[in-house]
Amino acid sequence: MFFGFRTLRQLSDRSTPQDLAALWRRYIVALALIFGLLMTSHVFSRLALHHGAHDASTINTSGRQRMLLQRMAHAAHDFADDGDPADREKLEASAAEFRAAHAHLLARAEAEPSLRTLYTGGDLPLDEEVYTLLAHVDDLLANPQQASEMAGRIDAMADGDLAERLNAAVTAFEMLAERRSAELTRIQDLSLLAAVLMLFAEILLIFWPSHQAISSAFARLQTERDRNRETLDRLSHFATLASDFFWETDVTGRIIYAEGSFLERLKGGRENIVGCDYRDLIQLTEKNLAELTSAIRSLGSYKDVIGTFTDTDGQSYKLSLSGMPHYHEDGHIIGYLGTATDVTARMTQQEQTELMASTDPLTGLANVRKFRATLGNMVDTADSRQPVYVLALDLDGFKSVNDTYGHGAGDEVLKSVASRMKATLRESDWCARIGGDEFFVVCHTAPSRLAVEGLALRLNRKLAEPYGLSTGHRVRVSASIGIAAAPYDSTDLDKLLHLADTALYDAKNNGRNQFRFVEDIAPAPQDAKAS
Repeated sequence: MFFGFRTLRQLSDRSTPQDLAALWRRYIVALALIFGLLMTSHVFSRLALHHGAHDASTINTSGRQRMLLQRMAHAAHDFADDGDPADREKLEASAAEFRAAHAHLLARAEAEPSLRTLYTGGDLPLDEEVYTLLAHVDDLLANPQQASEMAGRIDAMADGDLAERLNAAVTAFEMLAERRSAELTRIQDLSLLAAVLMLFAEILLIFWPSHQAISSAFARLQTERDRNRETLDRLSHFATLASDFFWETDVTGRIIYAEGSFLERLKGGRENIVGCDYRDLIQLTEKNLAELTSAIRSLGSYKDVIGTFTDTDGQSYKLSLSGMPHYHEDGHIIGYLGTATDVTARMTQQEQTELMASTDPLTGLANVRKFRATLGNMVDTADSRQPVYVLALDLDGFKSVNDTYGHGAGDEVLKSVASRMKATLRESDWCARIGGDEFFVVCHTAPSRLAVEGLALRLNRKLAEPYGLSTGHRVRVSASIGIAAAPYDSTDLDKLLHLADTALYDAKNNGRNQFRFVEDIAPAPQDAKAS
């Protein structure tokens, strides 16, 4: 009992998987003991029942032997009196049956010391008396002339000591049966007691400690779950502060979880996102898409990939995406985890800053910085199959407009010139203002010199049309145009621009409002890279 309570206290203090395994082993041992106890009880019970059946048969045989004794005595008198053959047969049958019953009882008595003493022990064993009786019967049957004497002896034994000893044998067999019945009852009582004790031991040493261990484990799980929930809530708040949106996708790219303050700004909220493929929600440039695809194919992480998200109201947002693979406990990938930060304001400001840094503030055209950077890349890749034509423009008569009507009027004219140039150019062409009244047009998809000539003629005509000022006055300016081509004239940017300016001034010097190709004004020297 002390051991049981000590074990209980120890298991209550430390409920580990090893303790549970030990309890499980105890449970198996207890089941084995109970099974062994039940089998042992069953075996002894069957044995006792078997002996009981034999005892009942033996008691019946013993009682019949006593009855046969009286029958032999009567048959002996009847045969001695009249010598009737029927009486003789009756006597012989009773003697034979008596002899067989005695042999059976004698064999049964050999297994029990008390009965063995009764049948074969003492000064005058019961076995000898029985055989003496049977000898008298044999003598009576063999010597009919002595029938009366033998019948008297048989009758004396049937009414005397032999009858009493046969009655004692019946009593002895009955006592043996009662003793065995009492043993069976004791076996059953002991089995029941052992089962109760075993059950109590299981409750004390197994089930109660198991209950305590499981209760303790559940209590720890509940505590850990509460702690994890608090941690997740805390992390959720941190994530909300750290980023506007965090998400999880499955391996197919379908969003299975979304959270964050960004959802509050979306019509429909989370329901319009969860279950959708992120590729249907986020628009990426070719560069960003390639970066994202490369990371996913290699099961790697990606960071600060800019994409555009448009909600159901048509509102677009710039999002900075970062993600990492999410693995199952067994090591296989089950999706991606990531965050998104709304960088719309920053990107808009950045784009405006870049636009201002690369745009002429008066006309909205590309400025000299953007012009040189973009054209430099185009000239480097120009070839005979896709040449780049550069048209240098300078306004004729613009100085007189400034001098006559002021710089405000000149600015109005410059804006109008820029507007007319953009309206005249194709979508693939573009123009820039270099400074003052100097402009450049870049044409890199013209199939031939003839197409560029057509563009130059349209510019000459369009820019020469009258300009209306806000003051109500109308003024006229025109444009002189010089044209150089890469790689034909040069593949060096500065040399190419210089040649275009040279052709421009040749056009001015020869009447203005016209265009000149470099190849038309002189045999232009070819640089080492020109083809």
